[in-house]
Amino acid sequence: MEFGSDIEMQKLFDEFSEKSYTDIFNIRSRLKQSEWKRKCIFDLKEKIFDKVNEYPSTKNVMYIHIPFCVTRCSYCPYYTTPYNSTLVKEYLECLEKEIHKFKDTAYAKSTVFDSIYFGGGTPSLLNSEEIKRITHTLFSNFNFATNGEFSFESNPSTLTEDKIIALKNSGINRVSLGIQTFNNRLLKELNCAHTSEKANSVINLLLKHNFIVNLDMIYGLIGQSKFDFEKDLQILNSFEAPTQLTIFPLRINANTPLGDELYKRKKITIKSHSERLLEFDAFSEKFLTSNNYIREDSPMFYYKENSFPHKYNSTETRVIGLGSNAGTLLDKGESSNVSDIYEYMSGVRNNRYPVISGVPLTKLQAYERFVLYRIIYMQRSLPNFHEIVKQKFFEHYGVKLEDSIYYKVLDDMKRLRFIKKGTDKIILTERLWSILNKVKIGMPSIL
Repeated sequence: MEFGSDIEMQKLFDEFSEKSYTDIFNIRSRLKQSEWKRKCIFDLKEKIFDKVNEYPSTKNVMYIHIPFCVTRCSYCPYYTTPYNSTLVKEYLECLEKEIHKFKDTAYAKSTVFDSIYFGGGTPSLLNSEEIKRITHTLFSNFNFATNGEFSFESNPSTLTEDKIIALKNSGINRVSLGIQTFNNRLLKELNCAHTSEKANSVINLLLKHNFIVNLDMIYGLIGQSKFDFEKDLQILNSFEAPTQLTIFPLRINANTPLGDELYKRKKITIKSHSERLLEFDAFSEKFLTSNNYIREDSPMFYYKENSFPHKYNSTETRVIGLGSNAGTLLDKGESSNVSDIYEYMSGVRNNRYPVISGVPLTKLQAYERFVLYRIIYMQRSLPNFHEIVKQKFFEHYGVKLEDSIYYKVLDDMKRLRFIKKGTDKIILTERLWSILNKVKIGMPSIL
């Protein structure tokens, strides 16, 4: 789709206000990215932030993007840039400026945040002083819940005890550690910077300092047998302290080294890979639930008995995204910051929100988005799935979800071939998985 003028673009936005959110989601996947990024509503954030938060104490979270990495994992679809200490310093200065621009808005002043999530990239590349500096900036300028969850995504190769102590003293109470697998052969093939031995050491250090520890794992890796995966699960279960787990299926994303390798050279199809993922998923659920882990409504999340369920879920919260590539997901609209770190810093230095896209939403569209994301990202096989969605909707909005909205979203998904027709089960199609690889605008970066 091409746009001949700004008038045509405004006409498109006017038409958007009359469409279902599922249709908007579909349209955005077909828009030519360069056109969408350059011809958009730049001031959407300002329009939203100029007003108070209608839900000041309900599922408000802040996402901070740290884009630096030492190595790039072959499966990673997110924007990252090579670590450079000078560039990190410049970036943090700009990040602080964006934070200060937001802190004085009516929206920020009226909001109590339940969570902070530092994602990336590799936030643990920051040194101890940089950790203290950026966390102090956040905790001293915003209102946070007394029982909040304050998370720092880390890689075992870059997280030292000095940094762990700095995190603890700064108010961070949860670390999400990107383990992926304890198999050194697979770690090497994924181009990960750590080893199994290093991962074990860092996990024990975090438990020693009484952090909530979430371990990110991946299943369905190419070359990973069920025996390999079972060994990973046995190691997870060997740690004495209860932990959280995020068990990711290996989604084959286009435009990643892994995706190119599998699609073009090995001719692995989405269908065959998805069938393999379902087998691994069933195996992990059986193993973990028999070892006192509880599976949450999200198919990826588990927590051990006597531990804590996950508080941060980027598709079930009101997300303020700060930093390059960070997505903002709010009731009145959604937007995404520019990815390129230099363009991001240029925008901040020119005293504007470094936004590349924005979509305003009506209340009905926001309701439909909530339902759509629940259908896509929740555990759809739950026998009382519909009732759980209604319960979560009430927790989010304080009103009952009308069945007409729920079934309209389902009908829209069938019409657009997002879910299979002719079955009572909600089964996502290959077409939807393909679209999920394309729709980046307004999606929080940790998805």
